[in-house]
Amino acid sequence: MPAFLVFYQFKTMSKEEVERAKKEWDNIKKSLPAGVELAGEYDHAWGSEYNGFLLFHASNTDTFLNWWPNFKDNIRWYVTKTHTIVAKKR
Repeated sequence: MPAFLVFYQFKTMSKEEVERAKKEWDNIKKSLPAGVELAGEYDHAWGSEYNGFLLFHASNTDTFLNWWPNFKDNIRWYVTKTHTIVAKKR
């Protein structure tokens, strides 16, 4: 089962934008496709330029990679940068 560690950096947002982003994020989490699991959400990534990171598990790499472009399109307005590390469990 592959794991995907996704670091993210937010743009500077108004209070209204923060609320909109939170609502959209909640909807994204509720609509993850079969085979993609959000295993962890971390608010800080001290020692890096990122605001936090997400840990996803997927049934296989293709399932995650087929979902990824749509996910990126949905968060692009408030996430300025991501960095993804892919790992495979032994």
